[in-house]
Amino acid sequence: MTKPASAASKESTWRNHLARQASSGKSIAAFCRDESLPEWSFYAWRARLNNRASKLAPTLEQVATPFIDLGVVKGHAIPTPAINPNVEVRIDLGGGMLLTITRS
Repeated sequence: MTKPASAASKESTWRNHLARQASSGKSIAAFCRDESLPEWSFYAWRARLNNRASKLAPTLEQVATPFIDLGVVKGHAIPTPAINPNVEVRIDLGGGMLLTITRS
């Protein structure tokens, strides 16, 4: 196994440990004791992976924030019969999440 693959394997293993501990309801000390893991390693890997995730997460300044003009809110303009007042906007947020905004 090459070094990068080994590092990726360790990272994957520790992500799995962190997820299992979080869902176990056990304290970190109890989880590490039950899994025969050094508690200091658990904390070190948690810090490493959290640090890596925060470096990859975009800041608000980096995120594009497009503006979608849905028109004037009902009651604040003279309605035009040719315009459909019902509007539905769907935005795919990724990861299986869909944001739906409806105005009628």
